Amino acid sequence: MKKILILIFSMALCVTLAACNNNQAVNIDDNSKNSPLPASATGTDTLAEPNKPVDNLDDMYNAYFTALENLIQNHILPDGIDGGEQLCDMAENKFAVYDVDSDGKEELLLIYTTTYSGGWAGYVLDYDAETKKLQTELCEFTLLTFYDNGIIKAGWSHNQGLAGDFWPYSLYQYAPDSDSYVLVGMVDAWDKNYPGTDNQNNPFPSDIDKSGTGFVYYIMKDGRYDNTHPVDASEYNEWVNAHIGDASEIQIQYMDLTEENISKIGNGS
Repeated sequence: MKKILILIFSMALCVTLAACNNNQAVNIDDNSKNSPLPASATGTDTLAEPNKPVDNLDDMYNAYFTALENLIQNHILPDGIDGGEQLCDMAENKFAVYDVDSDGKEELLLIYTTTYSGGWAGYVLDYDAETKKLQTELCEFTLLTFYDNGIIKAGWSHNQGLAGDFWPYSLYQYAPDSDSYVLVGMVDAWDKNYPGTDNQNNPFPSDIDKSGTGFVYYIMKDGRYDNTHPVDASEYNEWVNAHIGDASEIQIQYMDLTEENISKIGNGS
């Protein structure tokens, strides 16, 4: 399945992040021109201070309803981007309303997949009571895993080719001061069982694999793809535990994007 995903998505990421990443500058070296970049964590508006409490929840839910209605009717995504040509039923997109960042009010989550793979996107959207507009807390590829400590694990749209069964991802942490998600780091790996060398013709670095797992990992903390500094599984696990630790995965109950389902927003259904 992952080999199929590689073929389908190998050219998808740049287009996806061009749609999602309007404000974030990232450096890429010549050896990683096909490597994924961190997606936008704040969308089109960056808040100088946390959102004010929502006095009228109806306003928030109406904003969520209106954004999804606009997507169904006009194929316009909540951040104003054209959703592109629709290849299948809009009902195949998914949404949920859930307080994933634990700030006391529910966010709108959207998984958008009914266009070409380059336009697939996963959103975390929040309502700003002061501006009465939606803010994009995070826009990434659709492989989103939420944790109850404010962490989001965002799987990349494609495997770089050396990671085998390990799927590369970016890790984000919710930042209350900006009411957005900030990049913690990106992770890729190299599976010893994967034949061949890396893009610099280097063999698998067995001397780094001191734990003998058959994997080495690349932890990139500055938004720049870099596979020149592999680390052992022990160091990788220490890094993951420092951010996820004992946090539990939030089980999101997504609904199909239909008129009937979005009409339920705010009524407890």
